[in-house]
Amino acid sequence: MSVSKVLAWTATAAALVAGCQKPVHFPMDPLPQRVAAARAFDADGDGKGDFFLYANPGGRTHKVGYDTNRDGKPDETVDLDALPLAQCRHLVMILDGVGYDVVKRHYDAGGLRMFHPPSRVVAPYPTLTDPCLEDMLGYIPCPAFEAEFFDRRGNRLAGGSSAYLSGRNAPYDRLLHYRAGLLWDAIGYVYPRQVFGKEMNDAKRLFDRRQTQEVLAYFVSSAGAGTKMGAEGQIDCLRRIEQFVHQVLWETRGLTKVTLLSDHGHSYTPAKRIGLEEHLTDRGWRLTKRLGRPKDVVYVRFGLETYASFATDSPEALAKDLIAAEGVEIASFAKGATVVVLGRQGARAVVHHKAGRFRYEPVSGDPLRLAPALATLKPDAEGYRGADELLAATVTHTYPAPLQRLWRAHFALVENPPDVIVSLEDHFFSGSDSLARTVNVASTHGGLNCNNSTAFIMSTIGELPAFMRSRDIPKNMEKLTGRAFPARK
Repeated sequence: MSVSKVLAWTATAAALVAGCQKPVHFPMDPLPQRVAAARAFDADGDGKGDFFLYANPGGRTHKVGYDTNRDGKPDETVDLDALPLAQCRHLVMILDGVGYDVVKRHYDAGGLRMFHPPSRVVAPYPTLTDPCLEDMLGYIPCPAFEAEFFDRRGNRLAGGSSAYLSGRNAPYDRLLHYRAGLLWDAIGYVYPRQVFGKEMNDAKRLFDRRQTQEVLAYFVSSAGAGTKMGAEGQIDCLRRIEQFVHQVLWETRGLTKVTLLSDHGHSYTPAKRIGLEEHLTDRGWRLTKRLGRPKDVVYVRFGLETYASFATDSPEALAKDLIAAEGVEIASFAKGATVVVLGRQGARAVVHHKAGRFRYEPVSGDPLRLAPALATLKPDAEGYRGADELLAATVTHTYPAPLQRLWRAHFALVENPPDVIVSLEDHFFSGSDSLARTVNVASTHGGLNCNNSTAFIMSTIGELPAFMRSRDIPKNMEKLTGRAFPARK
């Protein structure tokens, strides 16, 4: 999770949460009775149904009804699918860290049925909020994976809590219409339910001011709900989002289209802190903030995540020592124009890139477990395969689309890539020891595997492709809506 030492400031969190404005009234659990084969809701509190949802044969809510004469029965209906987007506002809600499988499970159980089915979204690696949001909003690259990083030109550890709070690593903030003040990010990991309520209330008030046709609202505390309470905490967030959407549809007579999506997945596995410091010092490495000697290493420990990054002048030697640590699943480093990938038990492979195509060269073993998937794809004469066909073949693989994602992590995702990146097993996380003592980690994110990597997108506008990369979202939304996504302010 992309929080940091700012958690030390949360001694004031209870007072801040207590000072939140009273919640906006979101109606609406359904009434026990059904009226005219519709789910009935009491929106004005008089005990009678005045808002109604109708489902098509596939179970998706496609019409809403209203009681205009206060008899508790619908006498006006609106076909949501018949309302053109040009006549509607577009509310885009981005949830931090909610995985596809959690949303699909909730959808299959009957939740969020005003939306078309969710699509899988494979996030960039590492699966951290800043690069993921940059990809899905089609904006400019972040300085680094997270707000603290090694600045090789200055030979120093740069950024940190102040950089996080100033948003220096989050240029995508310029595209958002709503995002809670950055101090709330930390509080959202301590009091996620309360902060999620604040975020919904604030976003609803902004939406009600009717200043733009498209509104982008980002909710960070859904990740905090996952970290503290696992999948059930996030399902609670989804139920509350559904109430929010019902409220908006009722108030606007259906003249609002809604798109819901997330930036990355989550591990949904309780985890403990990995002790890489002792492992490295036992092998002769010197942990430092600057590089000067061959065995110097800068270990970035900013959040609590299932990945870790390192700066060193000896990346191959460091990666070989890191892959031997308990809890490290994959280690990678750049070598020339390639990425070398190390796995357990001596597994090693090289990722080559050429004009948007990728070649996987196993040297020993198969660290990315790709042999079965690659056997279904025909390479070109030089052994390369296209990024799209690799995505299709690996979208539910242990490591979705790993060749493109690993190559981008080292060469084309951020301005200051680290020298060595490791992906951890889900029951371990990397991060500050002092921070780890303050947070019970029921789930977190960052790693290369499917749980961490698979986000979602769903919309009331229409059905989207079954799967895509985060960076495909703008073009797929443009195809769906006929206009650029996101709309620039």
